[in-house]
Amino acid sequence: MDSEFLEDDSDNIAEIKAAHDRAVNEFYKSDLKKCDQFKKALSSLTGLNDTQPIQNVEISSIELCPLYYNYAVVLYHQKKLNSALKIMNAILHHAQVDNMSNKFLEKAGLLTVCILLDTNQAKKADNLLETLQNRLNLNNDDILMVEEDVLESEQKKQEELDEDQETFRRQFRLALIRSKLNSGKLNAVVVPQDETSSYAILKAHQFYLLNDFQMSAKELSKPFKNEPITLQNYGEEQNVCVANNMGLIHFNVKHYSLAVRFFQQALQFDHKALENVRKENNNQLPLHCLGATRRSEILYNLGIALLYLQRPKDAFDCLLVPLNVYHKNPRLWLRVAESCIMVHRQHLKEQESQNKNIVSSVIGSGMHRKYIITPSQQKYTPDEIQSSSSAIPSPNLEFASLCLRNALTLVEHCRQLLTTVDEEVTCNPSKPLTKTSIEKLQLHILTASSYVALCLGDYTLALYHARELLKIENLPDTHKMMGFLYAAESCIMLDRVPEAIAYLDPKILMELKSTDFETVSSPDWNINTLEAVNAVYTYNLAVSLAIYGDYELAKTRIVLCRHHPVVAVQTKMLELYLEMQSGNIENCKKKIAIDTPQYF
Repeated sequence: MDSEFLEDDSDNIAEIKAAHDRAVNEFYKSDLKKCDQFKKALSSLTGLNDTQPIQNVEISSIELCPLYYNYAVVLYHQKKLNSALKIMNAILHHAQVDNMSNKFLEKAGLLTVCILLDTNQAKKADNLLETLQNRLNLNNDDILMVEEDVLESEQKKQEELDEDQETFRRQFRLALIRSKLNSGKLNAVVVPQDETSSYAILKAHQFYLLNDFQMSAKELSKPFKNEPITLQNYGEEQNVCVANNMGLIHFNVKHYSLAVRFFQQALQFDHKALENVRKENNNQLPLHCLGATRRSEILYNLGIALLYLQRPKDAFDCLLVPLNVYHKNPRLWLRVAESCIMVHRQHLKEQESQNKNIVSSVIGSGMHRKYIITPSQQKYTPDEIQSSSSAIPSPNLEFASLCLRNALTLVEHCRQLLTTVDEEVTCNPSKPLTKTSIEKLQLHILTASSYVALCLGDYTLALYHARELLKIENLPDTHKMMGFLYAAESCIMLDRVPEAIAYLDPKILMELKSTDFETVSSPDWNINTLEAVNAVYTYNLAVSLAIYGDYELAKTRIVLCRHHPVVAVQTKMLELYLEMQSGNIENCKKKIAIDTPQYF
């Protein structure tokens, strides 16, 4: 908190300053616990209201900057970071044109840097730190002293620096290292090796960004020589950060089960720390503990890890929590939709495992003997209880469709912001969106949208999404294949078979590269070679020809893919259908005898 003011002759400003000082005094008397009362007083003095995101902030005098600074501090701890950043930008604007004291500039600058780093705007934070260094005459080498130099130099200057200056230097050093790492300048900074938790976590983060996950985990596993950083004393919990970061390390080396375990451990640490603070403060949290919980961010990580672990229902439940906070994140909407799709795919997989033979049963005997052909997959029928409204969160395709529409809308909005504002768009809690990442995200959303629309029977929309997907330049071969297949199936369902056959032109296969399919790793992705792609394309082309009535050409196509395991079950049924359409009943009996001799 800051309650220092310069002298002023204006009665109005003097009254505001006096009221502000009284509010700060009362707030300190409450041990920083009467946050709502203090915030209400600041709101009335500044004329700002944070019930909606603050857009414009105008500070009439530099002498009122501490008042706005304190309001920004409250908003920062309440995790209303965008509104806090608007206020701090207005304060720093005064620092450029007016004579602001260095002591207050240090506080304002560090708070703004922390907000920028917490909202994943590392480049802006890096630029602001450079400006502060020039304005405050800070030497970069002096700030980033390492190993022995830290001890020797600090001892020499210990008597010259007061406690506030020493605290500022330590916080500035941590912010500078964090900013350099997050902005990609990994080799521009050396993290001091003093074995405290703060620097050990930063060092581990540096190794993590360099893809040296083993050394990163080793740094986090070391015993720290400093006292534990707890929520009660610092507003952060050291164990939560370590457990979460260990989960990220294991996730990146594809140890998803261990990653899930560490994320769950981080949640337990976070919950326990918050409960302890509540007990110690009689359920009245002090200011620095208001928004200290990291539950939403950890659940975001846990949900993605569970998704990779093929546990979509659990992932869905986890991802719904951060969705309430980060509802402007298109990546998060896509992940929720992927959870719903995976639930549907697992249900289909169970059905497929039960229906691998041509004949499911036999009725009658003798000349009245009849074979019951195994029914094909039934059309998607939503659960009546869960599908009363697509807006009700439930892991089904209706909700997936809603999520994908939101994701597509947000992607278009982010693309417009890129052309008019900056080269990056914030996308908390994940990385900022760039032009490349937006294009990559769009093709994933369009692919999933086309599939979901097909399953829901909205074939016109499925065809639209598939065509939009195929318009994207430099489209990966995996998505190109799915785009053509979804477009073809949509045309078939719309009774536009000639268009479907055109989408399944064998010449398309000549443009595909095997490397794009081999690099995709997923238990449900079995189209990992060009032979598998060829078999799927050929089978779908044979189906289209059969629907079109060209049975002989369909037979020649089906011969080319009948033995590939990806489509082996489907080709048996298609061959039986073609033989029946051609009137070859004996051939049908032979195929049944080979496939299910127990019924023959």
